[in-house]
Amino acid sequence: MAFIDAVTALNEFKRRRVIRDYAIIGGVAATAYIEPMSTDTLEVVVRVDSDGEYQRLLGHISEQSESPSGMPFVLGDGVPVQIFPSTLTSLHRDAMEQARKIRAGSVRTKVATVEHLLVLGLSANRLQDQIRIVRMLRHTNMDRLTELFDRFDDEEKNLAARLQSLRGTGVP
Repeated sequence: MAFIDAVTALNEFKRRRVIRDYAIIGGVAATAYIEPMSTDTLEVVVRVDSDGEYQRLLGHISEQSESPSGMPFVLGDGVPVQIFPSTLTSLHRDAMEQARKIRAGSVRTKVATVEHLLVLGLSANRLQDQIRIVRMLRHTNMDRLTELFDRFDDEEKNLAARLQSLRGTGVP
């Protein structure tokens, strides 16, 4: 329930217009599609238009956080929350804008699509991301994934190559 408390806190920030919009990414978002894996941090991307707006938002959240110095912030019942700006990359902005609305218990929130989570995971390329990617593939619309690769992969097609490599490794 601690993640629900953190999402409730984020929704309250949105209601008070501290955050214009947000979407959950990372391991917690993946649980909308696959069995949960161990994760202790809630990762979100927030809508901002500038670094200054992001810094003001972080300052306000820091004042409300149980752990005001540094990142991640601690919200809800002790949940570390990592907050990324939508200006970080065009992929982050697109993930937030295309996020799906879901209900977690009695709390409404938004999570990135499975295809966005795959591309974000391929970009980070950590072992935990690789495992999640393989598990999420069966829930993926390959046409949408191809469209995201067309828009966000580099000229050398490194993300597509990473996915192809993962498909051949048998990562659990």
